[in-house]
Amino acid sequence: MKKFSNVELERIQSFKNKNFNTVHRSSLLVPSFKGSETIITFLNHFLIKRKINEISLKITALNNSGKRISSNTLSIEKPKVYEINLSSMFTNEAKNYILEFYSANNLAIPFPAVIINHLGKNFCNSVHSYNRVLNDVFENDSQNKIKVSEASVDVLINKTFDTFFVFSSGQEEVKNQLLKLVYLEGKKVIKKNIVLNLNRLSYKKIYLSKYLKKINSNGVLKIDQPSQNMFYGRLMVGRENKKNKSFSANHSYYDNSKFKEYLKSNKSFRTYPYFENFINKISMYPIMSPSKLQIKIIVHSLKKDYIASDSIFISPSNATFNLNINEYVEKMNLKNITAFSVLATTKKKEIPSRINHQLIYGKNNSKNSLNSSINLSLKNNSIFKKKLKKFYKWGQLIAGDNYDSKIGICLDSFSSKNEKILFKLYNKNGKFKSKNYTIEPKKALILDPKNILKNKKILDFFWFSIECKNNDISAYVVHSNKASGNTSGEHNF
Repeated sequence: MKKFSNVELERIQSFKNKNFNTVHRSSLLVPSFKGSETIITFLNHFLIKRKINEISLKITALNNSGKRISSNTLSIEKPKVYEINLSSMFTNEAKNYILEFYSANNLAIPFPAVIINHLGKNFCNSVHSYNRVLNDVFENDSQNKIKVSEASVDVLINKTFDTFFVFSSGQEEVKNQLLKLVYLEGKKVIKKNIVLNLNRLSYKKIYLSKYLKKINSNGVLKIDQPSQNMFYGRLMVGRENKKNKSFSANHSYYDNSKFKEYLKSNKSFRTYPYFENFINKISMYPIMSPSKLQIKIIVHSLKKDYIASDSIFISPSNATFNLNINEYVEKMNLKNITAFSVLATTKKKEIPSRINHQLIYGKNNSKNSLNSSINLSLKNNSIFKKKLKKFYKWGQLIAGDNYDSKIGICLDSFSSKNEKILFKLYNKNGKFKSKNYTIEPKKALILDPKNILKNKKILDFFWFSIECKNNDISAYVVHSNKASGNTSGEHNF
């Protein structure tokens, strides 16, 4: 893990000097799972945002031994959506893929803005790139200096569902290394060790039911994975239907509960869209730097704000925070709700730099459906803000007759002023639609693809962009399969 203060310092230095610690390779690993197609998509933001017109993408398919099957290199040169079906491009022998973007120009970010999609029967899971082979020893020094566990996992084990995580190896084999699990729930503490033996550039999908018994509540799971040289790896974590193997997964997050790092502020916040006919929930795990936080969930109607929850949250501890926003809205018989906010405050003059949580959306039409769980952190006014004439946000959107999809766009702070945005849509042919909107504080702009994309019957991948003068704008997408209710979602880049 890299200290948040170091992340901030590098952002400031890069903003002041465009040639500071330039990045020329941006990579990710993509696992292939039985029962689903592996499809990656991305918008050519290199060209659209950064005006870089010479990008090469090298895709290498790997077998179960981490050996190369074959490679394919593509030129990324058009202002459009690139959709690549890795399952079709290579043989069935491929179990893992490494994607590498190259340019003589400064790519700025070593993590590419790529969405990994696993498309199966009645589900499509989407998650942004979450692990990579590092570029050089200097990056290894900064990324792997601080060792923490991975956490923020929505654990559930019963007759229908299992919880899993995917451990990936880098460019060296993992031999007789221990992966340590700690599960905390009330007074219950369960510890398990897993011996790992993996070939290079491969992965192991680990089911918790093998190590934990039936669990019906969200306890705190911490995963201490072995250190790997020249590799940075979050874990892909999620829930899977035991019968049909459909799944919904996102990525894990740092357990900062033993690491003290704070911002010179006493308030962090973020506003999220409230999607009608979807489950809207917040889950928070005690993995922040040691602190005592007051957490408020504020539901915004057209004329009034309602405090749905006001509680004390302590980290570290064994207690999680979970709130179903729908239950409060229904109890209070509230109407015209499009947004809600999470507000964390302290009585001290400092607050944890990373206040992480899960934003959960799903369908309530079936007990056997899977919810999405998007990993996010609260914003803070003491974080460095670039002064630019225009800011650019972008993300993936899935649309089709078999899916109920939504985009929600919010101002992060409910004390912001109205903001005008230019919203654009792209497909494989390029930009095909644009429209101006005004975003109001405490109110999300909710867009439904079926109202934008007429007669779109076949499942397809689109990307949107948002151009605005205020950097404190975020977008969230969610898509749910109409037959199964299985849901996935992500935030913007």
